[in-house]
Amino acid sequence: MSETATPFGNISIPANLSKKRQRAVLRALNWCDDIARESAVWTREEASHGLRLTRAVNGHELAVYPITAAKLDTGVFVGMRFSPGHLPVEVNGAPVCVTPHKGRTGELHTDMVACFLLLCGGENVPLIHLPHTLKSALYPECFNPQGRPLINHQQLRRRRELQAAFLPLASTLDDAVAHVNALEPQDWAMLRDGFRWPFHREVAVAIAQGIVEDHLERDGADVLWALGQLGEQQDAEFLARVRHLLRSSPHLAVRRFALTHYREEDPETAWADLHHFLDSPHTDMVWLAHERLSAHCYASLEDRLVERCDGLLEEEPDRWLERKLVMWLSHRQNMDVWVRRIIDELPHHELSHFLQRIQTYGSWFERWAKERLSSPLEGVQIGIVEASKRNMAVNHGQLWLPLMKHGSGEVNRVVLYGMRDISEEDAYMLIDEVWHSPWRFVLRTAYMLVPHNFPNYPGMRAMFEAGLNSSHDRIRRDAQKHLDRMDQTDRLSSEPSSA
Repeated sequence: MSETATPFGNISIPANLSKKRQRAVLRALNWCDDIARESAVWTREEASHGLRLTRAVNGHELAVYPITAAKLDTGVFVGMRFSPGHLPVEVNGAPVCVTPHKGRTGELHTDMVACFLLLCGGENVPLIHLPHTLKSALYPECFNPQGRPLINHQQLRRRRELQAAFLPLASTLDDAVAHVNALEPQDWAMLRDGFRWPFHREVAVAIAQGIVEDHLERDGADVLWALGQLGEQQDAEFLARVRHLLRSSPHLAVRRFALTHYREEDPETAWADLHHFLDSPHTDMVWLAHERLSAHCYASLEDRLVERCDGLLEEEPDRWLERKLVMWLSHRQNMDVWVRRIIDELPHHELSHFLQRIQTYGSWFERWAKERLSSPLEGVQIGIVEASKRNMAVNHGQLWLPLMKHGSGEVNRVVLYGMRDISEEDAYMLIDEVWHSPWRFVLRTAYMLVPHNFPNYPGMRAMFEAGLNSSHDRIRRDAQKHLDRMDQTDRLSSEPSSA
């Protein structure tokens, strides 16, 4: 065995473990380290099983052991506390059974731990995605040991009583509205969330109209329910209500709903209604307003929006909004100063999303990208192509050739689509390499794009002739069709024109 240092302590790796698996395990441990450092909720603690990551959830201690996961992946004995196929997770010091959704798989324990750290790395843990064992361990007051919500029989009985009392009145509009208005707020909330409103549309719409008219005095959940009842048609009356609520509602959730459903044909009116949301202290509201104002129907507003986004960046927004703004602005002006800083700060596992949505301008990006061509993450390789395809300071042939030779089929496909923006000389060099692709979908993409984008490619016939030797019947047939078409074109061009 060889002793190897990791961010979570040393691990003894068996001599017979393949180099490929060793690299995969160590890479996953580095991801765990990056994710834990980026998140503010995970704390590192020494324990008898090795360095662990802990956080509090609903007053309970949730702990994860990345180094134990690595030992399970490398075949090192970890005792009886954690079993292969299970994540090394504890709640209040007791192991909890956490396994892949589809049962035993070939996935590395360390990869699954990295995913678990991401899942539980936010301020609020998403209950809907937690396994039932963790739900019952972290929220015993809400879930039974099988992870099913605990039934409040008293509440259930009260809901049935309310529905039974309301149902006979639902056929008479005035009586139904009067009955609802007389209910206590907690009783109305039970009826609102449990009654079968789609079977009583007229009553639901009448109640909803009253709530919207009185929205300043109503709970935000009431107003959202009312908008849901009124919004099925998305007609002019509903859009007018949305615009009114956007300006006047005291509830953030209602204004967020209104922003999402805002529609206005006149760009100047849209700017007047929405531009002040760009100053909101809530970053999601800022970005929602930006998305509305950057729609194609408001193209005349783009210069104003670019200027305002530049101002937002100077105000040092949070990282999430900063990245969103830089991604959008990079397709409209040179943002390389911002891009260089962000990609140097981003953890490796977050690079893919950012790179695939930016445009770069300077030759610096080629130097930066060449050091990351061997990234094990397919998304990073695709991001290098997307970020550089319109960068005229980059030698696309030299930068993309290693990706065409050694990248996955999906990377090859992205390169083929990106070649329409580069020089013919660079494109021909890359096309020469695509002949040797073992992936059928890559060859079919090449057969579709190359004749269309590069009709003067000198190796066109040789490319299709190579396709005749493919092991895939579809590729052989497609290659033959292209060759027949080329032969027909050659015959027509060689025939003397009629007088």
